[in-house]
Amino acid sequence: MIHPPHLQKGDTIGIVAPAGRIDQNIIQQACLRIESFGYKTKLAPSIHKHHFNFSATDIERRNDLQAMLDDDSVKAILCTRGGYGTIRIIDDIDFSSFKKNPKWIIGFSDITVLHAAIQKLGVASIHGPMCKSLLNYTESSLDIDILFSFLTGESPEYIINPYPTNRLGTAKGTLCGGNLSILHALRGTKLDFDPTGKILFIEDLSEYLYHLDRVMHNLKLGGVLEKLSGLVVGQFTDMHDNEKPFGQNIEEIIFNSVSEYNYPVAFNFPAGHIETNFPLILGDTVELKVSSDETCLISV
Repeated sequence: MIHPPHLQKGDTIGIVAPAGRIDQNIIQQACLRIESFGYKTKLAPSIHKHHFNFSATDIERRNDLQAMLDDDSVKAILCTRGGYGTIRIIDDIDFSSFKKNPKWIIGFSDITVLHAAIQKLGVASIHGPMCKSLLNYTESSLDIDILFSFLTGESPEYIINPYPTNRLGTAKGTLCGGNLSILHALRGTKLDFDPTGKILFIEDLSEYLYHLDRVMHNLKLGGVLEKLSGLVVGQFTDMHDNEKPFGQNIEEIIFNSVSEYNYPVAFNFPAGHIETNFPLILGDTVELKVSSDETCLISV
C-alpha cells in the first residue's frame, strides 16, 4: 500500500466539500487554524455554495474534488464534513493523476466512500477529523495533533483501556473500514472491500439497533466477518431503539455476530462521531493486541 509523501511546513492543504453543506464560518476558522500550524490552504471553487442538503450540485462537487486531486500544488485534501453525497459523484472521478502523484485524503463518515475508492488504487488515506474539529481546537485536542503528526510522517501507535466485551488476542493485517452504513451501501459494488486478512474498523451515527443487527448479519452472510483478522469497534453515537426494544445493546449485537470466530475484537476505540476523533491510517499494516490490561493498535 502506497503512503503519500509527508507534508512539510508551507505545503498547501486543499479544502473540499464532496458531500453535505457546511457553515462557511466553520470553513473559515478551520483554514485559520491550519494556517496557524504553518501550512497554506486552498479552497475548492464551489465550497461556498449549497444545493439543498448538499454543499453544491453533483457536477460542482465532482469538479471541485477532481481539481484538488489533479492540482500538483495541493499536498493533502481535507474534506469539510460528511453527511451524504460522495457516492453520487465517485464514479465520475478520474484518479489517473492521483495515482501518479498520490496525496493524503482526510475525512470520515460519508467520506468512507472516497476512502474505499482510494484503497482500490492501493493508496493509504486518513480516516480522521474534519473542519469542525479544527474549529474546536484547543491544547487538549489530541486528535488534531495526532492528525498532523501523521501528515508529517509519524506512525500510529494507540494504547487504550480494556473493555468488558473485548475478545483477547493478537493479529496483524491491513486496516480498512470506516462508517458501517456506508460500507453496507457499498456491498456488491466495485468499491466493496476484500476482507481477507484485514483488520476492520467500524463506527456509525444515529442508526437504529435493528439496522445495526441487519448490517452485521449482512456481513456475516456475505462471508466478510469470517475472513477478517481482527475487528476494531469505534463509537456508535446517538443510536436509537424502537418503542418495542430490540433486546440487545450495541456491544451485544456486534459481539454476537462474530462470536464463532477467533480473532481479536477491540471495543470502544475513540474514533467516530465524537468530540475527540482519533485518526486512523486506512491501508496501513497494523498489529492489534487485545489483552486484559489494554488494547494496542500499532503500525508495523
